[in-house]
Amino acid sequence: MTFKGKTILYGLLGLSVVGLGIAFIVYDWVKKDPMEALSAVAANQDLSLNHVHHVASRDGKKEWALDAESAQYQRQDHKTVFKEIAATFFLKSGKEVHLTGRDGILLTDSKNMEVSGGVVLKSGLYELNTEKLVYNEGAKTISAETPIKMTGKVISLRGDQLVFNLRTEKLIVSGGVKAVIAGSALEPGV
Repeated sequence: MTFKGKTILYGLLGLSVVGLGIAFIVYDWVKKDPMEALSAVAANQDLSLNHVHHVASRDGKKEWALDAESAQYQRQDHKTVFKEIAATFFLKSGKEVHLTGRDGILLTDSKNMEVSGGVVLKSGLYELNTEKLVYNEGAKTISAETPIKMTGKVISLRGDQLVFNLRTEKLIVSGGVKAVIAGSALEPGV
């Protein structure tokens, strides 16, 4: 091999090693906290990522976790747009609420989130279906302004709207509510 050929070969090898080093640093940075990586992008740039995982915690306790097939951070609009989103909310009681949908938007300033498209919310034995849910970080609520259908082992419930308070774990369904309770008898005074 000529001197020129060896120089090119060693140069390419050196560039490959540097490239791999940068790739591992970026991978480690995104793996640790993708939201931190998103916010570190220059002011005039957007960023797209595949296979995103993020955990939000307060005072050392997990509040929610988010997974998505893809995320596009839009810095100018202060939002991240997700595809095929799955989120888990961790309640004080130890219970978990699982949320899935085709599309999601996280407002990076407020941490409010909107999930739409075949939305499914599961907790314990209950499953709720709707087209759009909104998570309000400040109020710690999940709400829907679209018709909902909730099913469980002994109940089927429909309504036009709902609000679920993650702090109190209370669910309020309103507007055209219809419920079917199976396998139970209502007795006076109960």
